[in-house]
Amino acid sequence: MVIAVGSPLPNTEVLETSPDDKKTLADVFGKKTGVLFGVPGAFTPTCNQTHLPSYLQQYDELKAKGVEVIACLAVNDSFVMQAWGKATGAEGKIRMLADIKADTAKALGVDFDVTPVLGNVRSKRFAAVIKDGKIAAIEVEPDNVGASCTLAKDILKHL
Repeated sequence: MVIAVGSPLPNTEVLETSPDDKKTLADVFGKKTGVLFGVPGAFTPTCNQTHLPSYLQQYDELKAKGVEVIACLAVNDSFVMQAWGKATGAEGKIRMLADIKADTAKALGVDFDVTPVLGNVRSKRFAAVIKDGKIAAIEVEPDNVGASCTLAKDILKHL
């Protein structure tokens, strides 16, 4: 079941810049207003061509609406996430978080098993508004992977 609006961020570990750079979502967001979006996989077609770019294209609008932190979560390793951030121009704008064991996706209730296609459990495509360390709004793609309600333009409606 997807985490409820009003729930605190899960106390699970993610990696940012390296395998030694461990933190929780509370460390990433603190008491700030932020957007956390999750993708099934770095460099996968919709994630790479549509979802992540939507947050880069609307970065200034998100900031103007009071968003202080934007983070992308994927069940990939920290090296892949950093390479993806560099390749897309997200570096320095969007924090790239590696959920290597899918623990955070599971705690958020957005995990799904796509072993036949991607080799393991991954995150459904989702986007959430974070305020004061809690989920203020969350959207999850009905088919887990599409891009009908989780792009930056969709999450702007919740700010």
